[in-house]
Amino acid sequence: MRPITVTVSDASAGVKYSRLVRLDEWAPGQVGVQLTVSGTVNYTLQQSMDDPNSPFSPVSEASMTWVNCADSQVVGSTQTKQTNYQFVPLFCRVVLNSGSGSVTATFVQASVVPK
Repeated sequence: MRPITVTVSDASAGVKYSRLVRLDEWAPGQVGVQLTVSGTVNYTLQQSMDDPNSPFSPVSEASMTWVNCADSQVVGSTQTKQTNYQFVPLFCRVVLNSGSGSVTATFVQASVVPK
């Protein structure tokens, strides 16, 4: 999978969210994530198994359940970090809790759908 990059910036007036990152649930597990900080921020990486695009059981984007990453190093973090998922969540996002800086997240999956 090609890398997917999202940026969220300037939460000095309140919490902000990155756009949603859709991962490939058909590909094998392992997703690498790099979160690069610029300036002063506090951020959290989150994931969801809800799918607004599901043909069988869609969940509206506003009603999606978001769970903080199991890696506590990227929950309430203020520094550039790398982490990974050993499974493939359907969607990820970055929550900018506070600060006037920015966080750029780059997601890379280990593979594509096997043949």
